[in-house]
Amino acid sequence: MARRRGFGEVERRVSAAGRVTYRARYAMPDGNRYSRTLGTRMDAEAWLVGERALIDHDEWTPPQARRAAEERRQREAAFNTVEGFAQRYLTERVLRPTTIRGYRKLLVSRILPYFAQTPLTEVTLTEIKRWRSSLDPATTATNAAAYRLLRSLLQAAEEEELIDRAPPKIRGAGSAPVRNVARPATFEELAVIVDHMPERLRLLVVLAAFVGLREGELLELRRSDVDGLTGRIDVTRKVDKDVDPDVPGACPSCGRHISSPKTRSGTRTVHLPPPFQPLLQAHLLEHTAPGGHGLLFPGDRTDHMSVRYLMDRYRPAREAAGRPDLTIHHLRHTALTLAGQHGATAAELQARAGHASQAAMAIYQHAILDRDKALAGKIGESYAAWSASRGHRSP
Repeated sequence: MARRRGFGEVERRVSAAGRVTYRARYAMPDGNRYSRTLGTRMDAEAWLVGERALIDHDEWTPPQARRAAEERRQREAAFNTVEGFAQRYLTERVLRPTTIRGYRKLLVSRILPYFAQTPLTEVTLTEIKRWRSSLDPATTATNAAAYRLLRSLLQAAEEEELIDRAPPKIRGAGSAPVRNVARPATFEELAVIVDHMPERLRLLVVLAAFVGLREGELLELRRSDVDGLTGRIDVTRKVDKDVDPDVPGACPSCGRHISSPKTRSGTRTVHLPPPFQPLLQAHLLEHTAPGGHGLLFPGDRTDHMSVRYLMDRYRPAREAAGRPDLTIHHLRHTALTLAGQHGATAAELQARAGHASQAAMAIYQHAILDRDKALAGKIGESYAAWSASRGHRSP
């Protein structure tokens, strides 16, 4: 039997299984009745008191609408945690597949273990400092990358007005101590490496060590990208490492993902030093895949050469030169060092490396191309002089 009160009523109910509950009900002037079943009479009466207070303060809405609003608020709150916003950031931003993969690793390994359910509004400078203190000090480079990602997330949240302002930047938190960079290779060492490479890969080493192309750029070079008469090389694409070959952009029938260079400035034109142009011309005739779109360095089946295949042949060559520390990327460092030694300005080095700003490239494009060709000529003169003094034949 329902017990009547000044507002609403509470009815004791017993289920077939003997479970006792209490249903609180009240009617509104519109004739609708609203109820809620609770475990104790005290809870039921307290619910009625709360409903009456909402009515008295003109804040009442139907309980069902309030529950829906609360569920929506909770969903939005979860969405605006660091984890929720990070997932949306990765989904909605135009990011490269490799970038997304790298960001996910940083989130899982560094950021989310500390901040996953933290609302964006509660990520303060103090909390960020505590988080940084909790990270493994032996992984400084990864920690710095994680901080840069977290800061990018907070800046994006500020732009979307989800937070008033991103916490101030911590000086130096986004950079790691510079690791020891391998000593640039000498002409003598490079000559030994080239001599110990298979003929079909000698040009690859030269392009890395004297022009500064990246590994992925080298593996995607095609006949149409080079001019055998002038040594001009157009860098417009690269092979991405470890990317699902089924994603959009994958090279048909080759199982590798092809994309534009990482930055706009990575799309560039560079020049091969003149002493190596005969090597380029011979390579185009003897080792390049057929057709204008043929790869300069094809694999065994005219598709992309694997990095493993390349390294299996490069390691013995660098060992022969006494430089087991010299990676393909270090050859690029050698190329940029040579350019600097032969008078390249900072802007010219950035352009040759593919690091220059797009604005600078647009303004000085023709001058940069002329200077790059001149730099290649100077490097070639130095190499030719060294080669003549040693009686060394060009590759």
